[in-house]
Amino acid sequence: MNKNKCYFLAVETSSRTGSAALGCDGKLLAAVEFAAGVRHGVELIPAVDRMMRQAGLQPGQMDVICVSSGPGSFTGLRVGFTFARCLAQLTGAKLIAVSSTRVIVENLMPMLAEKSETIYLAPILDAKRKQVYTAGYLWQDGKIHPILEECVLTPAQLMEKLGRPLWLTGEGLDYHRQSFTDENGLTFIDRPYWFGQAQNVLKLGFELAREGRFVPYNNFVPTYVRLPEAEERWQQQHPADH
Repeated sequence: MNKNKCYFLAVETSSRTGSAALGCDGKLLAAVEFAAGVRHGVELIPAVDRMMRQAGLQPGQMDVICVSSGPGSFTGLRVGFTFARCLAQLTGAKLIAVSSTRVIVENLMPMLAEKSETIYLAPILDAKRKQVYTAGYLWQDGKIHPILEECVLTPAQLMEKLGRPLWLTGEGLDYHRQSFTDENGLTFIDRPYWFGQAQNVLKLGFELAREGRFVPYNNFVPTYVRLPEAEERWQQQHPADH
């Protein structure tokens, strides 16, 4: 590691929009967003290169790489993890996985900071088949607490598991908002707060690093929650092979 400073690189490729951020000793140095659309495999490396050049840094100076770990876009997650694993192998940087659902919920902090009451929080991501990728969090005593691990549920099942008031956010609302039929006690967060941001990955990565929650290289894999559809079909066609 660098003797005087500890540099972090954060990557968010789990959703439609992508971003990256640089930080040092708990502070944000720079951030960049990719062009809209799922083009992370094309955009990620040039975007990180531009950001590092503007900050006057080199990839070899990175001490820690933080990645939004899913659930989310299968392709996007693979792009982010492949990039991080390759860079870590070349530089010796440590790796940190940050839950994509927690990254999304972090967008709500400015609004939550004004609230003294207990509030349930759930990010909504499209899992197809009338289901959502989600997780449950609780705003209480000035902090966000995890209460339901990442999972695949129908909107109705999610409503049964979490209390009220319940704030819903995430790009899955584009597809599933009408499925949340009982709107009593529900708040639908505005679209600008739906998407994960690398700045949040960085902020949460700082916290995980202070706790020593680094992931060994061989264990550094995305959180898919459910197998990609192609792999599920293959297993159905080859039941004796798994």
